[in-house]
Amino acid sequence: MIHVRWILTAVAVVAIAACASDSIGSPQGGGSLVLRLTTPHGDDGALTFELSGPSISTVSAPDASLRLFTRRLDESTVVGVVVGALANGALATLRVQEVSTVSSYSARVLEVADREDGLRASLSGYALSVTR
Repeated sequence: MIHVRWILTAVAVVAIAACASDSIGSPQGGGSLVLRLTTPHGDDGALTFELSGPSISTVSAPDASLRLFTRRLDESTVVGVVVGALANGALATLRVQEVSTVSSYSARVLEVADREDGLRASLSGYALSVTR
């Protein structure tokens, strides 16, 4: 358990060092989309994800109960870590240049840990979707 906690701490430190704030870039118009989580568990505490789509301007936490750390891989791909009491629903808010291209965005879960810092052995039942 302690080892997993150190791994998650290291990931968070790298993510913080890689970005100046919780957001990426600056919005240039367009609108907002929502990254939504579907989880089979009620005690998720951290999740890493990869988000892809055209011209993602910013990614931010939907509210103060979650901490979001992101790193841009390129103009259309962002990797993020969300920490907090995760549940079904909004995981992040995206600012994009064109909300009508919502179907062009995709996201996948990379890893999940429970609130006791234990990595989930299986990602079965987890899903991410991007909606308006």
